Amino acid sequence: MAKEMCPVDGIKLGSCVDVLGGILGIVSGGSPKEKCCPLLEGIADLDAALCLCTTIKAKLLNINIVLPIALQVLIQDCGKHPPPEFTCPT
Repeated sequence: MAKEMCPVDGIKLGSCVDVLGGILGIVSGGSPKEKCCPLLEGIADLDAALCLCTTIKAKLLNINIVLPIALQVLIQDCGKHPPPEFTCPT
């Protein structure tokens, strides 16, 4: 499963996802770049996207809403480039 492939601490990545949710008005605190990019540094682009999928699912957030924002942060702020048509595994 994606969780096994994710080398990022789940609790720390959860705070990153909380910030991404805050962009939608769900939770607030910090900037996505500050919270997410250091956690995802040094891991492959696809693995970073899979880690976000796993964490979003674990937090019971709406993947269809949060994932596009998460991927935008990955690409624009963190320099990660998941495949163009990436979707979270079900």
